Amino acid sequence: MKLKLVNLNDELLSDLREISKVINIEFCNSGEKIYVSKLDDIEENVLEISNGIVKYKNKHHLFRAIGLYAQLNKGEEFYWEEKSYIPDIGPMIDASRNAVYKVDKIKDIMATMAVLGLNRIMLYTEDTYEIKGYEYFGYLRGRYSSDELREIDEYGQKLGIEVIPCIQTLAHLKQTLKWNYGEDIKDTDDVLLVGEDKTYEFIDAMIKNIKSCFRSNKIHIGMDEAFDLGRGEYINKNGYTNHFDIMINHLSKVYSICKSYNLEPMMWDDMFFRAGAPNGFYYNQDTFISKEIAEKIPKDLSLVYWDYYHKDRDIYRKFFDIRKVFNNKVIFAGGIWKWTGLVPNYDQTFKSSNEAMFACKEENIKEVIITAWGDDGDETTIDTITPGLILFAEHAYSKNIDMQWIDKRCEFFTDLKLKDFFELQKLDKIESGDSENLRTVNPSKYLLYQDILLGAFDAHIENLSDLRTYYEKVSVDLLEIANKSRKYELLFKFYAELSKVLAIKSDIGVKIKTAYEDNNLIELINICDNTLDELIIRLDNFQNTYRQQWYKDCKGHGFEVIDIRLGGVRSRINSTKFRLKSYLNNEIDCIEELEDRRLYYSYDFTNDSKQISCNRYKDISTQNTLSW
Repeated sequence: MKLKLVNLNDELLSDLREISKVINIEFCNSGEKIYVSKLDDIEENVLEISNGIVKYKNKHHLFRAIGLYAQLNKGEEFYWEEKSYIPDIGPMIDASRNAVYKVDKIKDIMATMAVLGLNRIMLYTEDTYEIKGYEYFGYLRGRYSSDELREIDEYGQKLGIEVIPCIQTLAHLKQTLKWNYGEDIKDTDDVLLVGEDKTYEFIDAMIKNIKSCFRSNKIHIGMDEAFDLGRGEYINKNGYTNHFDIMINHLSKVYSICKSYNLEPMMWDDMFFRAGAPNGFYYNQDTFISKEIAEKIPKDLSLVYWDYYHKDRDIYRKFFDIRKVFNNKVIFAGGIWKWTGLVPNYDQTFKSSNEAMFACKEENIKEVIITAWGDDGDETTIDTITPGLILFAEHAYSKNIDMQWIDKRCEFFTDLKLKDFFELQKLDKIESGDSENLRTVNPSKYLLYQDILLGAFDAHIENLSDLRTYYEKVSVDLLEIANKSRKYELLFKFYAELSKVLAIKSDIGVKIKTAYEDNNLIELINICDNTLDELIIRLDNFQNTYRQQWYKDCKGHGFEVIDIRLGGVRSRINSTKFRLKSYLNNEIDCIEELEDRRLYYSYDFTNDSKQISCNRYKDISTQNTLSW
């Protein structure tokens, strides 16, 4: 589509050209003439569009309005207006679990955000940014330079997107505290030493550097999941101290540092609620926070309530209600489920997010963070978040949600329908009981990485019929989708190649053990001489596709972990061949690994499906000591 925008200055028109990266649109003098004007601040609507007319309130509303115009203008008369129900909303991209995204990739995400009308982005950086004077902070982790962060911030300015730093100032710092400089400032391997002067010199250096990189006067200071706070070096120095008191002491110091740089802090609020819960559980509906405790929290500190689990709107409303004792601004953080292995979980994303966002609007929550975590190696490609971003964006501008409209938006942005993205979930839906994966089971991960000779997860799939046929069909279906979208072609090929691997590897351990127990030497010979060789070829093809996907989006650091994991799978296939040949050649009397009866890895399953959720590579790959 060609458009000629009238009444726009050259700078704003130049900024708008960035959306041509996302949608098929060209701004030129020969295009359809569109008269652009701003809406008054008193107007309830944030955008209004009709034939030849676009009205908007703020810059990010203009970007969304132009995108909507391109989608809705079919040559007939139309009118569209929107209000803003969640004024400040956008994703938090995890850049700390090995995948540090290239600056250009972050810009691509931001361009998509702009057309969706999302106006905030956070980069979750535990130790993946520079701190002057701390050269080991982020060393060999692909950290962002200060210039890179400034470039991202500058690009956000062009698009009307606020880039907010999101760091950690208490826990989740294991990767950097392992270095020698961390000895004086760590309580435990993962948590900073509260009360130590050097700790606050370190945090001051963090925040000073961050302040120099971003325009925003906001900062997310983290402080979640500090489970062993005060239980290491702290207790040696100070004796036992109440968990909450340590937390408040630390918060007051970090808060003061933020204020010295004119920054408005926000933090994950779980540690307060764990302290107030009878069982220490964050989502305990019987949690009680006294006014005395609540008054110890600085009033202009924003509390971030994170919850991507519940499927009941009333539960979210209950937790919003519990937080009213604080009189602090509450920010909600939902999530796009890309952190349970290699495959996104859209069922859980859409189910939990719909209920959460309706609750946010009912409770007048005005700020939402869309988390995109990357637990255990960030194995799920970042482009899988697009359907989730669309869902959250449409919630922000709509009181109610029409899933047919969400589907149309998805097709407009990606050339694919929602159902095409949802097909990816079939890698985890290997039993009928998982038709809607709300238990977040992830067999695609544990069947990929489990040892084929030891079979720690074989009991969970030994009664399933013909997984090879199942995964082969999934692969064919995903390749068909790949051919429909140039932008997402590599993504769907990646999952098609994974399906090809799982077609063999998913139950090869069961087949080996069955043939061994039945003394079926012909089958063992066939597996050894043919099936395992084919598996290696498929694994290599998958790894090559993975490599392409990673290096397209991410810095090189971190992929060594994927190489080690997949290289380990390959090496164990070769060791399995060695063991089988030794047995078949009568060099050994038995294969000890196959003598063990296969037990369930976990009993956390249902009558309808024996699949479970297990997302730690180190626990999947071996039940022996991987490292100490």
